Amino acid sequence: MNTTISKLFHEVLVNSLSTPQVNVLGELYDPKFNLHKAAGLSPSIPIPRQNAAEILMNSFPNDSDLVNLFSLLLLYEGKNFGNRNLLLWGRDDFIRLLGINKWIYDNDLKRFFIDPFYEHAINFLKNVKVIDLRERFRVTELIHKFESISKKMNIKDLDWRITLRLYDLDPKSAELTRKIINLLLTRQNLQNFANDFYFCLKELTINASKANYKVLFKKHIEKKEGIGAIQNYPEFLEKFRQEIEDYGNSNLLKMAKKQDRFITIAFQSSHDAIEMWVVNNQSISTVEKKKIFKSIYPKTKDEDSFADDSEDLTEGAGLGLPLILNMLKKYSNDPEPLKVVFYPDFIKVGFEVKRDDLIKALAAKESTAQ
Repeated sequence: MNTTISKLFHEVLVNSLSTPQVNVLGELYDPKFNLHKAAGLSPSIPIPRQNAAEILMNSFPNDSDLVNLFSLLLLYEGKNFGNRNLLLWGRDDFIRLLGINKWIYDNDLKRFFIDPFYEHAINFLKNVKVIDLRERFRVTELIHKFESISKKMNIKDLDWRITLRLYDLDPKSAELTRKIINLLLTRQNLQNFANDFYFCLKELTINASKANYKVLFKKHIEKKEGIGAIQNYPEFLEKFRQEIEDYGNSNLLKMAKKQDRFITIAFQSSHDAIEMWVVNNQSISTVEKKKIFKSIYPKTKDEDSFADDSEDLTEGAGLGLPLILNMLKKYSNDPEPLKVVFYPDFIKVGFEVKRDDLIKALAAKESTAQ
């Protein structure tokens, strides 16, 4: 538990909630929770709110629990909560503290997302640290370079990072992406997994570029025909589908280049894990966020505000995510192996796979083949 987060959250509870409200919060988070039972006390014994806050936090001790409890408070802020209006003390201070600790709040979904993706200060490939494919780049030369590097790698070369910047995944950049994934896997002879991880990253990249295209098309269609994505999403979506069907991404790619709406792909290798993530350099609509969230976290309860199974959402930024999840679950013990973080101005989505898990999966595959 992060002691700084824990200390401030305790202050938030004590200054915001009465003892009955603490019990209501616990029951909302876990219907089995009962404040007096958790304290081992008779229901007739009063519990001071300072102690009530401590009992609640001891019952849900993880940072993620505290963040989720705070998210519930944000949902009910200014509303009736346990027969009293909920006035939230220290709201902005706690949000700032969570932000410092990589917990990012999305106002549309009323949720915090932990950002697991950060750039380590490591790279033995210093001359190819950032590859900007928006400009002319000798991609074929780079592909040959990676093939050469792969043959010479030793154990100390497991720590490195490469970043690509591009508008879309064309055949050359796709080939380069495959070579980098091979580089991630080659040192421990894990290349058998290259196709699976390329599929996952390709789907994430396609989704990211499509999300960028939708934002650009929204501006175009609103200006040209007055059709808004927010006011009339099904009609907007049909127009977008028609654009792709008639012209592919040719017109949209021109828009992306003109407004420099690029995406970033990060590959990171360490002794323990491989990581890949994709970043859009702009935000997306609330509808698309809801679709992504529901796809990545399918256990989301139907009563949650972002749950929407409308047929109108079958096309969008979340397309292909369930397939990626099924693929990653074969190699990861994490029940939620695909992660997303919504920042105000950009989005990160990606995954981490432990090298030990891949080695075990490889051994199991070879054993089955014999």
